[in-house]
Amino acid sequence: MKDATSAARPLSLLDVPPCDWRQAATATGLPAYRGEQLARWVFERGVFDFAAMTDLPRELRANLPVMFQLEPPTVDSVFRSVDHSRRYLLRVGGGELVESVTMPYARRTTFCISSQVGCRFACGFCQTGKLKLRRSLTCGEILGQVLRLRTEVGEPSSRLNVVFMGQGEPLDNTAAVLAAVRAMQDPNGLSLGWRRITVSTVGLVPAILALAELGEQRPRIAVSLNASTDEVRSELMPVNRKYPIATLIGALREVRWRNREKVTCEYVLLSGVNDSDSDARRLGVLLRSLPAKVNLIPWNPIPGMAYQRPSPERVEQFRRVARNSGLDALVRYSRGADIGAACGQLATAASDANPQSA
Repeated sequence: MKDATSAARPLSLLDVPPCDWRQAATATGLPAYRGEQLARWVFERGVFDFAAMTDLPRELRANLPVMFQLEPPTVDSVFRSVDHSRRYLLRVGGGELVESVTMPYARRTTFCISSQVGCRFACGFCQTGKLKLRRSLTCGEILGQVLRLRTEVGEPSSRLNVVFMGQGEPLDNTAAVLAAVRAMQDPNGLSLGWRRITVSTVGLVPAILALAELGEQRPRIAVSLNASTDEVRSELMPVNRKYPIATLIGALREVRWRNREKVTCEYVLLSGVNDSDSDARRLGVLLRSLPAKVNLIPWNPIPGMAYQRPSPERVEQFRRVARNSGLDALVRYSRGADIGAACGQLATAASDANPQSA
């Protein structure tokens, strides 16, 4: 075995695809099977402390922290919702905080994870954009969120769904996000199928096409549409000035959708802005040639923003008109609004709503 002190910095194993942990082991002079042992402890048992990996020799356990770094993000604070969702403030490298949310359902638990600290796209109705972009997360910091949350809620991987809908624009951090998606699907890792991973985007066309190139590894795609005209969408989402609606829809038509697969179009409803019957009908025309489903999301109020949430009656009328226009449209009320965990509310802030320090 090589001298463990010879490495300048420990290798972050979570930045390495699980299928390559054998090679990571041999690169340090260890037998390849030690990499497999480490992967089993991490991905099957949720153990991150080398000292607790009891089927490894004691001397090796003592030397491993010099060779490898394995710690996923740590829990800074937890906020619990009345609907049983939880918002986690997680501390990543450099002391930065990111947010992740767990949402339990009858047959599964969904993890909403972040890809960046902050966001540079400044969508007008979203709190995260007010933070601006501090930095992008690494593959290991993204994957580490899933591992940490899985340990926190005690769920097996077989019951997990993962959505990239937390802080940041996932496709503004394409390399790390694609690496994390592959790692989540890796049979030596979490072994999540593509159906259980969703990447949401504001509509970065080149990155959508790069995501499509993953082929059978491509996860589900969700697109934040939020308007039926370029005028309104550009006001709400500045990215539309570079990639207008027609360009975005054209890119989605180029994706080879699987049998019975649908792209999710997210549409945040803002009273008097994008919630008219005419908007609903235009939406039907825009998406007519796509295998799409539309999630209608009544805006979650954010202090200091002038938008208003439509009434339940207006939301239902929009849904009816959209469905009559041929759309598979449903209303999705966000969970965790009472703890600042709902769609658009993530802002890496503490809250008075039932906080529990880690």
